[in-house]
Amino acid sequence: MNTLTQIQFQAAFAHGAVKSVEIEPVGARFAVKLLTLTGQATLVQARSTEPRLFGSVDSALKLLHKLGVRRIVLDRLDQWHPEQAELARRSRPDRAEAMTRAAEYDRWVRAKVQTSRDDPRSAISEPDWERIRSDKLAAQRQTS
Repeated sequence: MNTLTQIQFQAAFAHGAVKSVEIEPVGARFAVKLLTLTGQATLVQARSTEPRLFGSVDSALKLLHKLGVRRIVLDRLDQWHPEQAELARRSRPDRAEAMTRAAEYDRWVRAKVQTSRDDPRSAISEPDWERIRSDKLAAQRQTS
C-alpha cells in the first residue's frame, strides 16, 4: 500500500489521480484511505510513514473539504471503538501549571523593573560605571 503526505495528496488530487477518498476508523480515531490510479494509499503525517489519524470524522472532513474533496465514503463503522479514545489521547504537561509559572515570572520581572524605576538614587555616570565594571572584572579574575 502506498502512502501520501498532504502535499502529495493535493498534487495527485489536482491532477485527477485520486479515484476515491474513504474515511476509515482505526480504534477511536479515523484515517483517510485513497484509491489512486496506481492503487490503494493512505494519508500519512508530513515527516513520517505513520497514518495521519484524526480525532473525529468532522476534523477529517474539514481537511478534505479544504483540499477540494467533495465525495467521501465513510465505511467500516463497525470497527470504530470510541471507548478507546482515552487510550489514544496524548499526555501533555499541565497547561494551567505552566501558565501560572509564566504569570509569576512576568510579575517578578515587572516588579524588578518598577523597583528600578522607583529607585531615588541618581543614575551612575558613564566614567563611574566603567570604573565599577573594571574593578568587578579585576576582582573576578583574581578569584578565578
